[in-house]
Amino acid sequence: MNNEFKKGRDMEIQSSVLKNREMFEQTFNYPTNKDIVFRDFKFLSKDGFVVYIDGMAGGDKISDFILRPLLNKDGISRDLKSILQISSLIEETDFDEAVSAILQGDCVLCMDGDANAYVCETKSFDKRGVEKPQVESSIVGALEAFTETLRTNTTLLHRIIKNPGLTTEMVAVGKLNNLTCGVVYVNGVVNMEFVEEVKRRLKGIDTDFVQSGGMIEQFIEDHDSSLFQTVTTTERPDNTAALLMQGRIAIIVDGSPRVIIAPITLFSMLKTSEESALRAPFASAVRAIRIIAVLSAFLMPALYLAITTYHPEMIPASLLLSIAKSRVNIPYPALVELLVMEFAFELIREAGRHIPGALGSTIGIVGGLILGEAAVSAGFVSQGCVIVIAFTGLGNFAIPQYQLAFTAQLIRILFIICAGFFGFLGIGLAFVVLVGYVNSLTSFGTDYVNPVFSGDAPLFPKQPVWEYENRPSALRAKKPQYQPIISRIWKKGN
Repeated sequence: MNNEFKKGRDMEIQSSVLKNREMFEQTFNYPTNKDIVFRDFKFLSKDGFVVYIDGMAGGDKISDFILRPLLNKDGISRDLKSILQISSLIEETDFDEAVSAILQGDCVLCMDGDANAYVCETKSFDKRGVEKPQVESSIVGALEAFTETLRTNTTLLHRIIKNPGLTTEMVAVGKLNNLTCGVVYVNGVVNMEFVEEVKRRLKGIDTDFVQSGGMIEQFIEDHDSSLFQTVTTTERPDNTAALLMQGRIAIIVDGSPRVIIAPITLFSMLKTSEESALRAPFASAVRAIRIIAVLSAFLMPALYLAITTYHPEMIPASLLLSIAKSRVNIPYPALVELLVMEFAFELIREAGRHIPGALGSTIGIVGGLILGEAAVSAGFVSQGCVIVIAFTGLGNFAIPQYQLAFTAQLIRILFIICAGFFGFLGIGLAFVVLVGYVNSLTSFGTDYVNPVFSGDAPLFPKQPVWEYENRPSALRAKKPQYQPIISRIWKKGN
């Protein structure tokens, strides 16, 4: 038998304990593989064994709640199910499923003369505890983040959504490493067509090895070459719970601390879970600042280049003279100047990202200041260019989604090039092409763009919580209504 574990071989558990042990030994490359443990025993004069992975399964659980009851000869029952003192016991006839259970940290028990394998829940491997969010930090929101353990993550969601309809289906991805993905949704709210489509795409991944949730995203997204992500991720359980209650689906990848959400819209990625805890005027003000910051991240360098190069009449005379004076000794055009500063800024940020701890951010800030000052003093760049790039960087940091910030970087370069050759005309043409392109995108068959000011989950202004009457129409939820028109019943008598 090939030592590689490949599901779908249609092998069954045998009634012969020797044949079962031989199949497990060949599958797990035993005795060469020292991680696999076999423990033989006799029960009512019949031979049996348990098999598990050392370190994945808890040895104490196996000793105290499986082997000890089996080896106790006093007044013992002949019913195996009533003897084993384990929380979960499943009879399995399919050999591949038994192997999968062992790989997940359970142990499997086989008895001579019994054509069933008994899967015992014994998972007990080391895992990281629940900590604060590292990227999506919050001042007024919850301070819990997902971990790398799938069951811990589903537990965090159950603590928030105390509804029996919260459902988790398991799908294995990767023919050789069998990475477990949990497809989570709220039954009775979600449109099951989306659930089936998500499971179809996950089961349709034909590859030997899947390492992380980022690889899963690339395998299942609608547009694999798009500059815009058509699925999103979050590290916050409260944000995930809110999206699930809208009718979306979460994909929890075992070993990944970020959960994949689908389907999504472009403007939903500009919202944060913290805003739900803020009153509408404050949240609207925050969103207005964020929208301006996002537009700055996309357009500010291009607008600066177009105005100073092709449309100087739009600038007050004093400011124009100041800009011209700062560029007197610059040896190359403004287009090259901006591109060089963009590259330098991204280089500093990338270097800071890979330096551990607080040292990385410190080096990024200090390095940027020193480099900018030195470049201006040496006459390589102008002061105006440094200021524009600094504001652009701040706008980029204000984008909630990490991958959307990458999109802004790439599109900003395209806008700069168009502005450098054609001024405002180039920016206008590039913007029209960008809008048309974004409107052509879909996320699991739904429209990627929804109206900014529409009553359907509007981006701006942020509505008070009592005005959220319907779920997003693009999700076609089974239960389209969040709450009645009058949700504050206590106001009826006033």
